[in-house]
Amino acid sequence: MLTRRNLVLGLLVALVLWLGWTAVGVFGRSLEEQVLDAQEKLIRAVERRDWDAVKGMLTMDYVDETGHDPESAVGDGRQALAHFFSLTITHEVTEVWAVHNVGMVQCRIKLEGKGAGYSEVVMSTVNGMKEPWVFDWHKKGRWPWDWKVVMVHHDELAGRVGSFER
Repeated sequence: MLTRRNLVLGLLVALVLWLGWTAVGVFGRSLEEQVLDAQEKLIRAVERRDWDAVKGMLTMDYVDETGHDPESAVGDGRQALAHFFSLTITHEVTEVWAVHNVGMVQCRIKLEGKGAGYSEVVMSTVNGMKEPWVFDWHKKGRWPWDWKVVMVHHDELAGRVGSFER
């Protein structure tokens, strides 16, 4: 017979099992899986053009060989993708590693979408890149979701300095 006490006890056991499973899923993930989760979150934020989220995923000391800091990187990203009505970003991870609080993701990125202005130029430029993008990640806190980008590198952009317009 199902009593109120047994029902509450059963629900409590189910809740404990669910919380335990969730904790293992979040805290029991390898560093590589954590970095890949952060990478996916970054790509989706760029795809949605959620620039506050993108900026929040960059370290305060972010810098790259094109001269970007966090503000200018987000500003140039906003400018480059501003004319897209729809945008889908696919990325194929070619290499990932993470040790202690440092990680790296290498991936090829493809853009698909519709837009006005120079959106076709942006798509053809990104889609025509042969070498993979390299994202350097640092874990800036104690939690599995505390990964932030410290640098983004692409060999074909290394010679360019400054903003998207140059």
